Amino acid sequence: MIISNNIPQYNNNHYAVVDLGSNSFHLLITLCKNNQIESTNKVKRKVRLAAGLNEENVLSEEAMNRGLDCLNLFAKHLASIPLENIRIAATATLRIAINSDDFITQANSILPVKINLLSGEQEANTIYSGVAHTSRGDLDQKRLVLDIGGASTEIIVGQGPTASNAISLNIGCVSFKEKYFTDGLLNESNFTSAINAANNIITPVSVDFIKIGWQSVVGSSGTMQALAEILTFRQQTLVITLDFLLEIKQALIHCKTIDRIANDNMTFAGLRADRSSVLASGLSILIALFKCLAISEIKLSTGALREGLLSEMLPNLGNIPAHD
Repeated sequence: MIISNNIPQYNNNHYAVVDLGSNSFHLLITLCKNNQIESTNKVKRKVRLAAGLNEENVLSEEAMNRGLDCLNLFAKHLASIPLENIRIAATATLRIAINSDDFITQANSILPVKINLLSGEQEANTIYSGVAHTSRGDLDQKRLVLDIGGASTEIIVGQGPTASNAISLNIGCVSFKEKYFTDGLLNESNFTSAINAANNIITPVSVDFIKIGWQSVVGSSGTMQALAEILTFRQQTLVITLDFLLEIKQALIHCKTIDRIANDNMTFAGLRADRSSVLASGLSILIALFKCLAISEIKLSTGALREGLLSEMLPNLGNIPAHD
């Protein structure tokens, strides 16, 4: 991951996608050369946009300013890239916020191309496309794709490059942290409240997905990546099971508070520091997904929304490099 204020100069062979997520803003720049795509730069900022939503879904000025500061940096990178080679998409928080137009208007004055505010279904389909274009698995298999974002969770079933059923639910790791772990405590009561709340939202849609069925399940989100980091450090197979999730839940409860997660050098070794604050909330949603959808295991996909946006510009180049 490159996080730098040094601004390279790009050319007509470079393509950029900007993902204005509810937890982080991402900029991905790739080079297309000789019908091959390679990643040349990645910039990420934790803006925690969803944390700026109040109970009336009004986005705070402070959260907006965090986002706009980030976009000023992104705009410098985008300045030397052809406009037709740029895609900028916004997701759940800006769908939910009743004053999102205030942010989007200011953001559009900074950015070289207009923001595309994705609907929930558009976001889900784009995520699936990103998974499909970075996957080297069996394309004939029907797969279930799960993505837990900052303010929404996408559930998608598809086969090959195309999603057949896709839905976006208003549950995410940042919004759940603000609602169920706002005191910073990691206890059974907070986990139970978060898991039950997720269950109540997932259960009504789970029946239709279970009827469709699937052969494999992949996850594409920061929560999945956080768990994969722990498994990687343990030198274990990158397969997430419910038993593993319940083990992590108990370890989090043992930590007692979110700010003590980083001090557990045994259980959470390998976990990136910036993921710890929303691990419990994301884990709660994932446990609910496992139970509601009767999932046995999840494998990690390193493609998601950004790769899906890139595939829209470069649809005929096969596999796209995955993100970190």
